[in-house]
Amino acid sequence: MKLISIVLGAFVAGMASTAMAQDTLLTVESATGEQVEYTIDDLEALPQVEYVTMNPYIDSPSSFSGPLLRDLVEGVGEDEQLSLVAINDYSVEIPMGDAINYDVIVATRLDGHHMSVREKGPLWVMYPFSDHPELNDSIYNARLIWQLDTIVTP
Repeated sequence: MKLISIVLGAFVAGMASTAMAQDTLLTVESATGEQVEYTIDDLEALPQVEYVTMNPYIDSPSSFSGPLLRDLVEGVGEDEQLSLVAINDYSVEIPMGDAINYDVIVATRLDGHHMSVREKGPLWVMYPFSDHPELNDSIYNARLIWQLDTIVTP
């Protein structure tokens, strides 16, 4: 009986894990109301960029990886603004020029593992601060939206 409970428990845990992998993590919405929804699998199927960088919210240089922000919002002009919204409804505006001129990513991984909400995940917008000293400014720090949920394009 104990073996059946263990096997059943593992099966249920596996199903929950599969269901979580299929949950929508990010919605990209146009001004006209069109939506594209991404699961973690969808995001990780896109070309990935990885870099080691610092930011004011971490204690030491860390590796961040994920798709480029510009790949998620193709067709948006350089002079346009993106509106990014977090799980808690916190929002920031990011110029599309940032996404084009810097390798801004929607990080799905921190030091190789998926991020929990406690670690500012599951999605955290990241700039390559260590590669571009000009980004070390409070303007860019404020754009590091974590627990990203929605991107609204013009």
